[in-house]
Amino acid sequence: MDTAGRNAALITLDSDGDPRATGGFVMTLRDFASVGQLVVENGRDVIPSTWIEDIATAGSQEAWREGEWGEAFRPISPHMRYRNGWYVIDAVPQLPFAMGIHGQNLFLDRANRIVIAKFSSQAQPTDYRAIGLTHMTVSEIRRLLS
Repeated sequence: MDTAGRNAALITLDSDGDPRATGGFVMTLRDFASVGQLVVENGRDVIPSTWIEDIATAGSQEAWREGEWGEAFRPISPHMRYRNGWYVIDAVPQLPFAMGIHGQNLFLDRANRIVIAKFSSQAQPTDYRAIGLTHMTVSEIRRLLS
């Protein structure tokens, strides 16, 4: 643990010893939320603001609707898209979120400076009922904090 109370993050490696780009990043919940806070604060000279803006503005709602998850996520929002590892709900205010298997989530409400980090150990890699309940809970938290 460092002086800020954070633990070292880890990343799993593939069979060649290279970092896996599709998952296997291990960190504490506090550090996970700190990543979200960096994005909410427009990168703070750590993450390029152009990358954050690209997530906020690029990607295609049409491609999302026609893709493999469009139908499953329609109850959450008909106005979604995907960009650079982030799912984006185009509502007011916008809600980018990262989603991992078994219920890991990082939600960012940049307009209201809200970060919600969630770890889980759901039995199924993708549980659409749990995803829906998570999004309802996040909506209520945002409503209460805004």
